[in-house]
Amino acid sequence: MLSSSDIAVLLAWDRIAKYFHSLSSHYQSGTKSIKNIVFSEVYGELIEKILKAYLSAEPKVLKTDLWNEGIETDRNLAKYVHKTSQKAELVGMDISRIVCEYAKQKQENNIGIIRSTLLASPFHEKFDLILDVSTVDHIPEKLRRKWILNESNLLKKNGILLISFDSKLNIFCELFHRLATRKLYPEWTLLPSNIRYELVNNGFEILHEHSVFILGLFFGTHRPWFPLARLLKNREFITFIKKIELSKYSKILTFLAPQYVFVDRKKND
Repeated sequence: MLSSSDIAVLLAWDRIAKYFHSLSSHYQSGTKSIKNIVFSEVYGELIEKILKAYLSAEPKVLKTDLWNEGIETDRNLAKYVHKTSQKAELVGMDISRIVCEYAKQKQENNIGIIRSTLLASPFHEKFDLILDVSTVDHIPEKLRRKWILNESNLLKKNGILLISFDSKLNIFCELFHRLATRKLYPEWTLLPSNIRYELVNNGFEILHEHSVFILGLFFGTHRPWFPLARLLKNREFITFIKKIELSKYSKILTFLAPQYVFVDRKKND
């Protein structure tokens, strides 16, 4: 049972979605920012690899929020599911009515949209893949264990969970959260060791883990006029960044990369 304060935190997204929608629209241009390109390509490649390596040709996929599909649409990740598996059944959910409405307006992919939260899951069926791309770090600490347990309960045996979050090990990320981010919306940095413990404790086998989104350190890279934008958008540079972040050596970058990713397989039902 969620308390009134928990519900207030979750519904804060209704208040801020319009502001960030106008802000992201302001910075969107004919060409994507380098920050959005690298974010999309790193997560897009992860999604494609998971679908090809571990799942059937017709997987049931759940995305735990619709911020990328409704607000920061240059980071739309739903398209990578259907790009890799055209017969995938994709469902997206979000606690915010505003975010759901924007996602419906801008939908370019065949995705079912439901307004809800995994803390009070409306689903009876189970999924082959859950994409939790920086949703868990918006969940209050006392509800985080229940969130991961519910993800486990919603997965089929051998189903895959991709879960990412802003890393507490990155001092720059932590300071930015304390000084700026947390004043705007509910989000917390998390320790990879704590999330790893919860995953293993809920019957997950960790297949891969990566430190990602190094360019997220640089504030100006989401603006079209960022001075090094042309250089950073070089295809060879983007390929190089992806190769490092998705390699087994990326954990070396833990103290530099703002986000951390686990790819996990559910071991038991």
